[in-house]
Amino acid sequence: MITWGAILWLYLWLAGMAGGAFFAAFVADRFTGGGNKSLLRLATYTGIPMAVIGVLLLVIDLGQPLRFWHLFTQFKVISPMSMGTWILLGWLIVAFTMVIAWWFENRVAEGTARRLRGLIGFMGWINLVFSVLLIAYTGVLLAVSSQSLWAGTVLLPALFVASAISTGIAVLVIAAVIANAISKGSLVELKLAINQLFGSTDWTVPNRTVARLAEADAIVIVVELAVLIGYAIWLTISTMAGAGEALGLLTTGALAAPFWVGVVVLALLAPLALDIANWGKEIEKKAVLRAILTSSTCVILGGLVLRAVIVMAGQM
Repeated sequence: MITWGAILWLYLWLAGMAGGAFFAAFVADRFTGGGNKSLLRLATYTGIPMAVIGVLLLVIDLGQPLRFWHLFTQFKVISPMSMGTWILLGWLIVAFTMVIAWWFENRVAEGTARRLRGLIGFMGWINLVFSVLLIAYTGVLLAVSSQSLWAGTVLLPALFVASAISTGIAVLVIAAVIANAISKGSLVELKLAINQLFGSTDWTVPNRTVARLAEADAIVIVVELAVLIGYAIWLTISTMAGAGEALGLLTTGALAAPFWVGVVVLALLAPLALDIANWGKEIEKKAVLRAILTSSTCVILGGLVLRAVIVMAGQM
């Protein structure tokens, strides 16, 4: 009998957000011809602590933390735990390499700085691959099991991918708003500390970019909602034993309240309504900014509830 608790929910949530934030920032940077470097830096810096906590949660979940190093002595493609550990470790190594390169970029001669920028660009593509693997893995981990709620469909991994990108974008929105507020504030010591950490004085994100992120999240939420509906339909018509009962746990059973309130309303409908209501508006207006921050907060919390109810329902 599988017994996965809160540690797994948190791990799937944090790993998904780290990968989703980097994926969204990288795509935004590429679509603007390299015009969102500060956003990519922000995604990397915010993703690292989430990924580190994810590793620590894996260590705790082993029950014997001192044997954690055994996971790195073998590489098993068919083992979800082994694959997840290596993907997370690879993401962290590349992210730390990019941070170090950024830190030295403005502290060395121009020729060396040019080579560092080339290295950062190359590493960015590598971490894009790791990010895709990371956000897909969080759903595949469950889909490869034999539990009736999880197995037999690609829609569960697709649901987790959409949720990871949505929560990742939400993290970027909140992080960008905080960074911009610090930049405009009077805390000189804090700004100097961030300058040192980023290796640059250019770490803010244009308000227009923040607004576009919120609009992009609305599109991803629509996709996530469509996948969730498709997943529910699949469970309804599936011939797999226990599929209908598993769906019933979510919609009318013991987990109905967190599913409808925490997932459908908090993660999907409420943020979607807020994003649509403020589509195209300038976030310099306090009411618009509050709405965008509220939407992003709902998405992040709802993403955790989604993973919690899916994991719990699959074990009942």
